[in-house]
Amino acid sequence: MAQDLDRFNFLERIVHWVVGVTFVALMLTGLAFSYPSLFWLTIFVGGGPAARVIHPWIGFVFSVALVVMFFLWIRDMWIGKADVLWMKALRQYTFHQKDKVPDVGKYNGGQKLFFWVMVIFGLAHLVTGIPLWAPEGYSAGTLSLMRFVHYLVTLPGVIFLIAHAYLGTLAFPGTARGMLWGKVSRAWARRHHPLWKEEETGA
Repeated sequence: MAQDLDRFNFLERIVHWVVGVTFVALMLTGLAFSYPSLFWLTIFVGGGPAARVIHPWIGFVFSVALVVMFFLWIRDMWIGKADVLWMKALRQYTFHQKDKVPDVGKYNGGQKLFFWVMVIFGLAHLVTGIPLWAPEGYSAGTLSLMRFVHYLVTLPGVIFLIAHAYLGTLAFPGTARGMLWGKVSRAWARRHHPLWKEEETGA
């Protein structure tokens, strides 16, 4: 059997999962605060009062992990012309029409776009979340605006997260293995990231 390729090291995998898990926790507790019908979600963290205390601290962990993620991957995440062409072929990629999708290196245009979405919306969450966590000194109007923006930037983040999870699991089996164990098969690399596979193996 062909030897697997190393795709992500231990630190990269830990940071990825910390960002993902804390984002989901923030999303669920945030939904509980926003919609009374979903307030029951707070039972998973000990009830409403506990959720209100825990939510900003989870946000702090998320923000720190996001900063680490940024510096880990920023060098590889600049979007170029080839990435734009890949994104234009996203429909073909989703339906496994490989011959109509441009070859890519270690990261495709969708992964790079998701990276920037998480960074930008994560920053927006942080900037708007700090006044909500420590509201002293802010006017009621400012707090209302911060709360509105805080909720507003959550929706696209959730949509991108769902798409990211779907493409990395159900749509393309073998993808999640890279973030679970750090390795991917050569066949997977050849199919999804052929230019990276050539760089790694020389063939």
